[in-house]
Amino acid sequence: MKVFRLLVLLAVLILGLIIGAVNMTAMSINLLFTQLNTSVGVALIAALLIGVVVGAGLVLVSVVIPLYSQLRRANKSAAAPSAPVVPSQSFDGR
Repeated sequence: MKVFRLLVLLAVLILGLIIGAVNMTAMSINLLFTQLNTSVGVALIAALLIGVVVGAGLVLVSVVIPLYSQLRRANKSAAAPSAPVVPSQSFDGR
């Protein structure tokens, strides 16, 4: 499994390098108070990376954290000791 992860990481790295090398056209990104001069390849890779980070953050906030808190509550209720059961004794009245 570690070898597979390493191969996927290497493939994505090579793909990013190819995208960056093929798209060397200069471009400028005008922000409100500043201007960034970069190449198209770097801008594409940065946009993809920002998208991954924002998407992962949204999944973390909307899915993972609520499920983790639900799991923590379930573990607390399962680990809570129940009240001791006292065996009932029958009295005949004798």
